[in-house]
Amino acid sequence: MGIVLRNITAVIDGATVVKTINLRIDGKRISTISEDPLPINPGEAVIEGEGKLAIPGLVNAHSHLPMVLFRGLADDLPLRTWLEDHIWPVERELSPKEVYWASLLGLAEMIRAGTTMCADMYFYTNEVGRAVEEVGLRAVLSYGVVAPKLDAHGKAELKKAEAVITRWEGAGDGRIKTALSPHAVYTCGEEVWKAAIELAQKYEVILHTHLAETREEVEQCRAQRGLSPVATLDRFGALSIPVLAAHCVHVDKDDIHLLAEREVSVVHCPKSNAKLGSGIAPIAAMQKAGVTVALGTDGAAANNSLDMIEEMRMAALLQKVSSEDPTVLPAREVALMATQAGAKALRTGAQCLAVGQDADIVLVDLDCVRTLPVYDPLSALVYAAHSQDITDVMVAGRFLLRDRELVTIDEEKVKQEVKRLSKRYKN
Repeated sequence: MGIVLRNITAVIDGATVVKTINLRIDGKRISTISEDPLPINPGEAVIEGEGKLAIPGLVNAHSHLPMVLFRGLADDLPLRTWLEDHIWPVERELSPKEVYWASLLGLAEMIRAGTTMCADMYFYTNEVGRAVEEVGLRAVLSYGVVAPKLDAHGKAELKKAEAVITRWEGAGDGRIKTALSPHAVYTCGEEVWKAAIELAQKYEVILHTHLAETREEVEQCRAQRGLSPVATLDRFGALSIPVLAAHCVHVDKDDIHLLAEREVSVVHCPKSNAKLGSGIAPIAAMQKAGVTVALGTDGAAANNSLDMIEEMRMAALLQKVSSEDPTVLPAREVALMATQAGAKALRTGAQCLAVGQDADIVLVDLDCVRTLPVYDPLSALVYAAHSQDITDVMVAGRFLLRDRELVTIDEEKVKQEVKRLSKRYKN
């Protein structure tokens, strides 16, 4: 059954052109975009678009879905204390069942906030994959490898990472892709990195990692290796293949030049970086150098939210604050970061609303008190809208959210299960 979006304001052709159009979806793809009325075929569903904005699905390019289970568990702490003293100890107690239900909760939150694709790094990845496959989102899944040495433990970690690739690459009717994820320079040794690079090359998948997140990380790396984390990865050979690097908060001009030269895709996580006191990444400088910069939320234990509209707004505002320049990272550019740049960085999914592209589409109601009047729809989206304004979300032409109701998730059941499972983590 086809779907027609009628008289809808839309961001089309991958640029920031906004027009009132009519759009037809046949199967999984967009088949027609026209400024003229479209004939309605028998059996086609028609969605009236007046007052709504259609955008490509938002891409959360760095997440840890199951960490919603630890939302608010250890707030107002620096990264190292938060991670080593609070998060890692409780993660050691996690069960596959908890990861599955927490993943469903995270996916429900993502869908309600307009996300159609994420790059997720965690463990018990089969349970994350199971949840993603059931719900219908697109995802690039990976197992987060933590191994200082290529000893028995390190080899076992890499085997788990490889098993994720062989099990999940192409699953979910092609919606699920995979990556190889050494956690960071400071948690994985050089030999582990080199073995991970070989695996990524073997399976032709991207490397997904954390990079230059804190000042302490950079200072420690320079003290130990005489190089920045970015230069260290380059020396390991990691930057010779496609890399998705989360954070990159503390990078200097030489690092930025290297990121651009090696075509590394950076994932900016402004809320997590702000909340953990890590700093503000020099996004404007990276973009000026030609670096592809996408957006991500990080995990909800660090961010407390998986809301990509909040992330867009925070990204734009923090760049203006840090540069003391209100023209830096305007609404249209940050909207591209959250859509087209994310799909480009993940090397999958729809980059734009165009004929032939996958129908990964989000509808946002801009006809409400917090957004009216609408002079510029993208400005309204980034600076005024909230996730509650998202009415419909579809992936590959299938509704995951319809009229603000989740279609593929039993929301109440998921909430009850997560509340029950979380009781053992309460003090």
